[in-house]
Amino acid sequence: MVTFAEALKSLNTDATDATDSGIARQRLNSDMTSNSESTEETGTPKPALELRLRVQARLARIIAEEVAGYQTGVVIKGSTVSLTVGSLRDTSEKWKLPPQAWKAFRAVAFRSLLFVGERELIAEGGDALLHLNVVEFHNIFSPMLAAMGDRESMETWLAATDILADVELRGGSNYGKRPRRPFVGTFT
Repeated sequence: MVTFAEALKSLNTDATDATDSGIARQRLNSDMTSNSESTEETGTPKPALELRLRVQARLARIIAEEVAGYQTGVVIKGSTVSLTVGSLRDTSEKWKLPPQAWKAFRAVAFRSLLFVGERELIAEGGDALLHLNVVEFHNIFSPMLAAMGDRESMETWLAATDILADVELRGGSNYGKRPRRPFVGTFT
């Protein structure tokens, strides 16, 4: 099974690269959607797989670095466990999440904390989530993609949070993007 991190990496490797990520690239290419395709209901362009992966990777890092470790209470009553995270509203406002995506963000944050564990999120950051296999990752993060909307909304959100990501998140805003140009040559 391919991890989410491998899927993200495979989008950033050269097609001629014959590394282990070739299998992941083949699996991803079979699911790749074109920017020119549109949904039948709305007629708006579908977000490309690379864009969806970049949005999910940024959200994973936001949850790991801004939500994990900031719970304000756990209440156990019978068979019900309530977890209160006081920073969720502030985090969603800070990261300019669309208002229609707030409830989905809350659900994804709680699923992430429970599925991966708060300790792992604090210790490993977003990588703790990115090392889940793509099915597990998709099960956790699909509500956020649906709530974020179309391609334009996702691109706008990424652009609006690039500077904040550079300052606040490990790896900055370029995490998950294709590298500009790798250095080719020798150091003397």
